[in-house]
Amino acid sequence: MTASRPRAPMDVVSDSSKATADAFQALRKAVNEAGPLPQSTRELIVSSNFATMGVQGAFMTHAKRALEGGATIDELRHAVLVTLGANAPFPRVAAALGWVDELAGK
Repeated sequence: MTASRPRAPMDVVSDSSKATADAFQALRKAVNEAGPLPQSTRELIVSSNFATMGVQGAFMTHAKRALEGGATIDELRHAVLVTLGANAPFPRVAAALGWVDELAGK
């Protein structure tokens, strides 16, 4: 028995409704192009939201994009920390800080 890798959420949605997946991607593109925030800031915001939800895969994807866009590990760590007490419980923040450490190679 071979272990298979879980399918990406976008692939699951696309298989069910390509039109829905395409519309979602168009929405995200429009939102990203609609305002003055640079990529790194947008991705820090999205990453911190995934941290509060405890969604590691999406956090890692967007955190990497933030870093590629010019954010630093310290900025990513701070984006996670500012969620503490605002909308994220201590265990979620601690877990996300571990994910940041993983990205930092610690």
